[in-house]
Amino acid sequence: MSDVFNEVDEELRRDKASELFTRYRPLMIAVTLAIVLGVSGFKGWQWYSLQKQARAAESFNAVIELLKKGDLEAADKALGDFVKSAPKGYVALALMEQAAVKVQQGKAAEAAQLYTQASTQFNDPLYQDLAALKAVMAVADELTLGDLDAKLAPLAGPGRPFRFTARELLAAKAFEEGDLSRARDEYNYLSFALDAPTGARTRAGQALALLGPAPEVKPATQDEAGNTSQTGATATNTEDKNEETGQ
Repeated sequence: MSDVFNEVDEELRRDKASELFTRYRPLMIAVTLAIVLGVSGFKGWQWYSLQKQARAAESFNAVIELLKKGDLEAADKALGDFVKSAPKGYVALALMEQAAVKVQQGKAAEAAQLYTQASTQFNDPLYQDLAALKAVMAVADELTLGDLDAKLAPLAGPGRPFRFTARELLAAKAFEEGDLSRARDEYNYLSFALDAPTGARTRAGQALALLGPAPEVKPATQDEAGNTSQTGATATNTEDKNEETGQ
């Protein structure tokens, strides 16, 4: 009898399986087609991306050849056209190259704008800071110390990759404008920073030697009565005020 029951159970399982397959066959076919189409689409997208990258590389290399030949006008135009259709990674590089061309052409403001635009295209913080620094350097001669300080403050912060270059630019601008105290502070920072590049530390030491020591501030002295006496211009001003008041 057990064999009969087993045969009946087996028949019922087959019927149930057949029923489920019939019911869900359209869904299974749809899922299978979706998987096949998805894989095919992904492979197609990969192929398209590789082809696009290859074309971008060829176009970019052609521009580099123009730069090597010194044809700045043609390179500038080619880079401008290239940026409009290039993949994102190439856009940032192209903007950097175009900005460098503008610098060579003496168009500092346009170069700064392109460097700033490039900084927004990079994903790597290192290259973001590099592009931002170059944007400031392109117009540094036209900026005051206050303007330069505001633009370089984020780049000169602790841990930023180009903080020493930023501090050196600030020191040079301070020296140029006659703010020798600020210049000494920046050069002292660079000369004592153990992790600063050797070149920056050397230049800082040379600048400090040129600046000479900071002027000494003479302390106020007291007379026998315990009154503080003043020297120089301060003392003269005090005497003038006394004379005016009749003291």
